[in-house]
Amino acid sequence: MPLFFNKNVLPDDPAGFGVWLLSHYYEHLQFVSIGLKQTPVRFIPDYAIQSWSDEPGIVRTWLSVHQTIHNALRSWTGVQGIDLSTVDLEDRTSWFEWMDAHAAEHTLIEQSLGIS
Repeated sequence: MPLFFNKNVLPDDPAGFGVWLLSHYYEHLQFVSIGLKQTPVRFIPDYAIQSWSDEPGIVRTWLSVHQTIHNALRSWTGVQGIDLSTVDLEDRTSWFEWMDAHAAEHTLIEQSLGIS
């Protein structure tokens, strides 16, 4: 069962973003767990992507480590996607495009791993 139940969130919604951030992290932990049960083992990085700050340096780091995780998932599952590390989250259009592309990728990863 997918743990990332709310794959999109509106900008300027701190409570909704908090729910998004945690459910997103829980799904990534699910991916890590599934990878560890594979033969051979698939090591998926487990960074603290449940943590967030609007400080620009923290946002850049979050986006970069998140992309690193998705690169490992893509290598394992064959799912492809956009560069999730390059987005201007202050721009509403970019926000929605990133959220949609990210949600679609998570859905494909869930399907690939049989958890959808």
